[in-house]
Amino acid sequence: MLNLRYITIKQKLVLMQVFTSIVVLFICFVFFVITHVNEYKDRKVESMHSLAGAISSNVLSALQFEDREAARNILMDLRKVAPAVTNAAILTETNQFFAGYTRAGSDTFKFDHHNITEAPEFTEDFLFIYHLISDSTEVVGTVCMRSELKELKTLKVKQFEMAFLILLCGIGLSFLIAIWATPYISNRLLHLVTTMQEIRLTADYTKQVNSEGTDEISALSFEFNNLMDKVKENLQKKDEFISIASHELKTPLTTIKSYVQIMESIQPDPAQNAMIRKTLESVNRLQQLIYDLLDVSKIQSGQLQLDETIFNLEDPIRETIAGYQVISREHQIIFKSDKENVEICADRRRIEQVMINLLSNAVKYSPNGKEVHVEMETDVRSVKVTVRDFGIGIPRDEHPYVFDRFYRTKGNSTLVPGFGLGLYICKDIITRHQGKIRLLDCNPGTAVSFTLPLDGRDSTNDST
Repeated sequence: MLNLRYITIKQKLVLMQVFTSIVVLFICFVFFVITHVNEYKDRKVESMHSLAGAISSNVLSALQFEDREAARNILMDLRKVAPAVTNAAILTETNQFFAGYTRAGSDTFKFDHHNITEAPEFTEDFLFIYHLISDSTEVVGTVCMRSELKELKTLKVKQFEMAFLILLCGIGLSFLIAIWATPYISNRLLHLVTTMQEIRLTADYTKQVNSEGTDEISALSFEFNNLMDKVKENLQKKDEFISIASHELKTPLTTIKSYVQIMESIQPDPAQNAMIRKTLESVNRLQQLIYDLLDVSKIQSGQLQLDETIFNLEDPIRETIAGYQVISREHQIIFKSDKENVEICADRRRIEQVMINLLSNAVKYSPNGKEVHVEMETDVRSVKVTVRDFGIGIPRDEHPYVFDRFYRTKGNSTLVPGFGLGLYICKDIITRHQGKIRLLDCNPGTAVSFTLPLDGRDSTNDST
């Protein structure tokens, strides 16, 4: 059974128009056929009544003088004037048989005098006509005729054949018109849906759709544009607040960090020194969050600048690995490279930031893992760096969203601290370097790879 929930709006409109056309054409053709059949019946009854009236006038004297042979001869003329009449009879005033006629090749038929009436009677195959024979004063008999309805059957067949052919042509024409006309509605809805999908994937809330017109789709488009304006306005206010708050927190936090570092250097008591180190770790996490928020603010305002220089990509990767190896002693970070001295033109500090974020995620999201693999591969035009852990992984259906701002995986976001900014910042940095970053399918764990062009152009299509 067709489920309308799972077909497109265009298909629904086509089906609705075709179905409506079928219903309307069917009703029209039923009325058309019934009208023609009734007209034929009326003509047939009128013709047979006229014939019966003529026989009645001619047979009156034969009936009065009881001349059965004359009456039979009059009925025999039906062979020429009415070949469709199969049986005819003259009855007396007491409904007794007086004279009869049976067409050659037809069965003998006896008229039931108990059912004689002046009204015509139709059966499936025959028409029965009864006409009273009377002189000026009294009824002296009845003319009875039975006429076959082959013409009516032929008429019905032709009418239904014509109706069927016209119905097929009407359905085809309706289908073509529907296919031609429905895109005006469906394309506008599809454009609105496509715009929504683009906004969901790109987070570009400046996109608008054409809302000209006064129909319901135009009203929907108008409200959609208003909604996007409100979303954009709220995002701007939020970004402004994050930017202002981050700048205001940066200075006092730097002062706090300096005092805590001084206290750590002069505090001889090991117990108190351990608490100071914990405090310093918390301050460092808070400082990193503020730096991430500042980077997000710069990204949103288009002010994130790159200081590009030529350097060996392996150097910042090894330095970052060495730093994290000290911090995370539970994990062994293994680095492999297929080539030494891979020079690129990029912002070294920002590439280090990408590596720090990727290694931080790899360590945090693999608490039970023992290894983190970092691999660098090069080809003629690009270099690819992959960071893989063997931890809890990310569900496949969430892969398209992990690089969105503030997005955190649904199942693991409560287990690991964070704000969902790291991969968003990484994506922007790599994109600004004309590179690409993506999540790879692997099991167990998670793998993130990014590619950078060796010649400063976007040449990562083949290598990714």
